[in-house]
Order: sequence, then C-alpha cells, then structure tokens
Amino acid sequence: MIYNVNDVIATGKPWPPEDKDEKDRLAEHAANRKLYAELHEEVFTKYNNYLNDGNNDDKKVKISLGWPGLATGSYMDLLLGEGIDVDAPTVYDTPNEEVFIDASRYGIGLYEISQDSISVLSPENVYFVVDPHNIRTVISYIIFSYFQAYSKTFVKFTIHSAGQIQHLVYELANGKLGDPWDAVKFPQFEALAVYSNGLQPTGIDSLLVVRVDNALSSERYYGRSDYTPTVYSLVEVLDQAFARRREVLGKFARPIPMVPESAMRFDHSRQKWVFKTENAIILKEDSQSAAYLTWSAELGSVEREIEQSMTQLLAALKLSRVLIAGENEGQAESGTALRLRLIPTLAKVSKFATSLKAALPVVLSLKSRLVFSLGLP
Repeated sequence: MIYNVNDVIATGKPWPPEDKDEKDRLAEHAANRKLYAELHEEVFTKYNNYLNDGNNDDKKVKISLGWPGLATGSYMDLLLGEGIDVDAPTVYDTPNEEVFIDASRYGIGLYEISQDSISVLSPENVYFVVDPHNIRTVISYIIFSYFQAYSKTFVKFTIHSAGQIQHLVYELANGKLGDPWDAVKFPQFEALAVYSNGLQPTGIDSLLVVRVDNALSSERYYGRSDYTPTVYSLVEVLDQAFARRREVLGKFARPIPMVPESAMRFDHSRQKWVFKTENAIILKEDSQSAAYLTWSAELGSVEREIEQSMTQLLAALKLSRVLIAGENEGQAESGTALRLRLIPTLAKVSKFATSLKAALPVVLSLKSRLVFSLGLP
C-alpha cells in the first residue's frame, strides 16, 4: 500500500513504484483490459502456445470468444438503456458508460471533476494513496502520464488531495525519478503558470475524484472485476475448444490426396510436391488409384465439453441465454418468463445501479461547488 505521496514521488525514487499491492492491481487491470479487447492470445499462455505450434498451422484459426465484453455490454445495456433515475439535476454531462465499463472490467470506475468537465480516469494510470487506518479510504489519487521532450522522458503527475490539485513534472531515467522540472517549461502545461509551485486550490475540502466500486470483500481495497479467475479459465477452455474443433473441420474440408507418383510434380518455386489435377493420370498395372485421405473424428465429446463450459461461463458471468442473439429464435415468451430467466443478470445490474445512483449526486454536487468556488459562469 502507498500511505504518503512523498514515499513514491521524489528525486531518486524508483518509478513505477515498487509497492507490491499497487503493482498487482495494475497488472490485473492490464490483463482485464486485454480480455475485454479480445486480445486473448496475449493473456492465455496455453492458448498462445497452441496457436504458435508449428504443426498444421495452415488449419489453425485464432478464435477469441468475446464473452467478457458481451457480459459487460449486456450489463450496460440493461443499466443505461433507459437512463438512471437520479435525484439530482442533470446540468452536466457525465461519462456514465465509460465509468460503468471500467467498473465491470477493472473493478473500479473513476469520475474526475474539473472546471472544464466531468471526465473519466483510467485506473491503469492512477495510484491510490490510502489511509493506513482504513485502506479503503483514499486520501490522494496520483494520476501519471509519460511524454517526451528535449530528448528526454518525463512523467507528468496530477495529484488530487482534499482541497487542492498539485501538478508536478519529473525527469525519468534508468527507472528512477530525476530532478523536478517547472511544468510551465513545456508548451502543453503553460496554463499551469497561474499556480504557485504547481498547487491549484479547489476551494472544496473534498477529493475531486469519485469512485464507483464493483463487488467488495473484507480483504480488498478496491472493487473486484467481473472477470474473475473462473471466467479466465473458462474463456481459455472455450477458445481452445472452438479453435481445435475448427482445426478438425478444416482437415475434413481439405483432405490430403493419396495418388500414384505419376500424378505428382515438383514445384521448384515452392519447393514442394504438388498434385497435377489438371492433367490425365497415367496408371501402371500395379499402381494405386488416386484417393483422398479423410479424417475420422468424433466431435460429440467436444460439443459436450463446449456446452458444459458455456453453461458454467454464463453462470459465472450471471448471463442468461436469452441475452445471446438467436438463442431463442422462433420462440415466444411472456415478459414475466423472460424476467424470471434474467433474474441473475438483473440482480447484478441492480447492484451497479445502486452504486451509480449513490455516486452521481456526489459527482454533480462537487461539479456545482467547484464552479461556484472558482467563480465560473
């Protein structure tokens, strides 16, 4: 855990910070983002090894099932499709969709309130500074980004604390923070010249970052992603099962020819023997007739594995089959029957709605208070 900003931002300090908890959190976030983006070969070792195996590569096809993204999208459609009933004026636009996606895939979503707008922060670019007496209480958010200038690499920090925002720029070299630079030396930060030492008073004794956590448990200091280890394992199993089934079907579709020697010629440009299908085949008395070597494979067990894994995955994601396109095609169900089948999904979405309904009035209130404090129109 990080308990003090100065513990991680100072000349000579390693960057990124060596704090294990925050390293693990950011690594989890990065993997979940790739899973959401269907970059499964970058997440699953066994699946990646299967795709990179040199044998029968021409029959292998990368299949990435987008169940995590489908789940998050389904939750979001049910939650935001008709809007949220919030007891607060909707004077400002709020990035509810982005925050909700982050809460689902990362476990947390972050609203940032500024004088210009209400925006969303990526948890992958934020470090939490927590209260040592209650690790769920964040006392500062350290937002970081990298940029190049003067043939050097720099880190720009925006530190949200109660009542102020601080802007710092440090040179980065050999994995450590060097000397601080005056932010106004960089054209993109010239507007910060109005603030003394990069300190921007907000006039509000509150953090201008509001969190929306997914499921919390006693040992966690941030919400748990919907992409649990169970989901990871089942998605990898299904990716491989679909890919292997497709490989077998490919071998059925393109069987290997078994032909007499007279039916073959050597293609020097490709350095391989090819079947002369355009010419007549001369058969000797004892030569074999041309035929195809066909595969004999029983896919029933594969189909059963896919069906069982699919059922387990949908249960883990709390998805109903009625949300899958074409699942009930040609069938008509009453609204009550559909709602009963959607109970697990609707219960999950209801939890998200409760979190958002609690967060949005705070976000809108902070924005109004900030506008008033800064004397903005």
